[in-house]
Amino acid sequence: MTMPLKASVCIPTYNRRERVLAALRALDRQTIDPDRFEVIVLIDGATDGTEAALAGLKPGYALRWSAQPNAGSSAARNAAARLARHEVIIFLDDDHVPVPELVAAHLEEHERNDDVIVQGCYPLAPGYDRMGAALAYELARTRTLPASHRPNGSSWMLWAGNFSVRKQTFRRVGGFDEDFRAWGSEDTDFGLRLAALSIPLVVSEAAVSQHRMRVGYGAFRRQSYSAGRAVVRLSRKHGRPLNELSPNETTGWLSSVLARSWSVSPAATDAAGRMFSACLWLADRARARPLQLAFARVVRRIYKVGGITEEVAVRIGEA
Repeated sequence: MTMPLKASVCIPTYNRRERVLAALRALDRQTIDPDRFEVIVLIDGATDGTEAALAGLKPGYALRWSAQPNAGSSAARNAAARLARHEVIIFLDDDHVPVPELVAAHLEEHERNDDVIVQGCYPLAPGYDRMGAALAYELARTRTLPASHRPNGSSWMLWAGNFSVRKQTFRRVGGFDEDFRAWGSEDTDFGLRLAALSIPLVVSEAAVSQHRMRVGYGAFRRQSYSAGRAVVRLSRKHGRPLNELSPNETTGWLSSVLARSWSVSPAATDAAGRMFSACLWLADRARARPLQLAFARVVRRIYKVGGITEEVAVRIGEA
């Protein structure tokens, strides 16, 4: 008789004590037997008392944690995975609140399929859909999240906030690339490497976590710019054309105009981006959803094109 699979839930965290505690309390309400999963929290250089707070928890499941100097989410995920004792690793971000069925749903998919990556769903949590940046993020997630099983290839993206993979598969692919720390998109890189191994992606609509996403206006601009730089690095690493990895920001007249503008006058283009960011702030205050989403998408495109333009120029200069 085959023994049922068990899971190691790995949560990297950095200065989000209350949010990670909310995630851990939700994991204490899972429908599955607590003997079938453990939770590992990797504290990535936090200075907000996270470790002391964890010491005060007495959950019904096995909880372990480890602390390291701040090294980024990829390094924290890799470190947590190295501590995993069970066959399936579930990665969960610290700003996610899992529904009671999450662990069971991930394990059911792995028991049903031999070697897959299971993508959980994570809609915005109630009350976290009031900002344009979050709305733009949610629109991108729902548009790219595949509706069913997908084989290898470029037809799917991995969203690392809530997914699972067999431990041996994680080791075989080499874990997350820690060199992406400065730019992000390490989840896309990880997904592309899994796809290259012909490992199918399965979307579980039962493995849900509510995403408590908040991002400031400056952080939104910086993240968008870094995402652009990451796209160029992904293109070079995986031999994929830029227009395949980021079609909106690399094709069409608007992207061409923005790229030229960043090349000719970065300061003026940044000023224009900040102006649209101010418009986004006003739309957020007015709760005008169509305007919130429109301005957030404009801001994201401006700065993502900026990141692409800079990184392409750097690569040309190195050649």
